[in-house]
Order: sequence, then C-alpha cells, then structure tokens
Amino acid sequence: MNPSQNPSALRSKRILTETLLHLMEQHLYDEITVKQILLESGISRKTFYRNFLSKDDILNSYIDAILYQYLKAIKEQGEYSMISMLDIIFSFCENHKELLFLLRDNELLYLLLLKLNRLVPAEHKKITENISKQISDTTSSLSQYMVYFNIGGIWNIIAGWIENDMQDSITDIKNAMIYYLQNIGTIDLRNI
Repeated sequence: MNPSQNPSALRSKRILTETLLHLMEQHLYDEITVKQILLESGISRKTFYRNFLSKDDILNSYIDAILYQYLKAIKEQGEYSMISMLDIIFSFCENHKELLFLLRDNELLYLLLLKLNRLVPAEHKKITENISKQISDTTSSLSQYMVYFNIGGIWNIIAGWIENDMQDSITDIKNAMIYYLQNIGTIDLRNI
C-alpha cells in the first residue's frame, strides 16, 4: 500500500475501504473483484493501483490501522494487568463488531491472529525492554513464548465469542478467564 498522506489519496483509500466492506456485506469476499470495487466506488483503476495492490491490500491495510489503534490504546493505558488488557480487548471487539462479523462470515478471522502474532510480541518486547535487562536471557526468551500463549488463548476465546454473535456477557467471560488463570494448577481439566 502507498503510505501517502495526501488528502486526495486518503479520501480515495477511505472510499475504497468503505466500498470493499460494503460489498463484503452482500457478497463473499472471494467473489468480490477489483472491477466491482471500482464500479461501486467510482474510483478509477489508476487511482486504485496508486493506493493499493489488490483487494487483499485494502483489507490488510484496514485491519492494520485498527490493530495499531488497539496497540495505541494498550500503550496509553499504561497498566498491563490481565483485567486492564481484557477490558481493552473486549472494548476493541465491541467497537469493531461489524468488521469481526464480516471476517467471520468470510472465514477471514485468521488474518487477525496472524497480525496479532506479529504485532503484539514486538510491542511486548518494547514495553518490557527495560525490565528484561534485569532478568536472565533464559527468562526473557521464555516470556516470548508466554506472549504467544496468551495471544492464542485469548484469541480463541474471542473467536468463540464472535462465533456466538458476541451474545455472551463480557463480564462472565472475563470472570471465567480470571478464575481459570488463578486456579490453573488446581482445576481438573477433565471436568471442563
């Protein structure tokens, strides 16, 4: 994607993104063509390719922008407790419910997991850089695996919640997660 900050380019990108999302409400993602996006948006082919490489580029750019907002919210929070992280995650999901449903309905939710697996560890490393200087290299490398463990665990809970149309209570889900994490060594997994 072209990272231009030109107001005309930004407007074109916004229109193309909105058009793709609108088309995803009516058609399967795999069936949508660049030609369809151009016809629906009124944007020229030249302008399209000046800003994006493909329809995938539009979707990936939009998801990236949203995930950077998510990471910004985490940084601004400044508190990295499980409760504050879960609040941000669930708030993010609520704010982007329509996109999450579109991704689910088009079997594209995995894109978020792929992107989270790239973005979150890098951000976690930045946040903990000062702390990691005080701990051993072994502990530091193990914490990287814990980040992936947390991403995967929380992601699957979120994906399940999305599959259930986000009908379940956020408070109940958070309480169940916290209970589980606090009692992980004492819960018999055969009874879950």
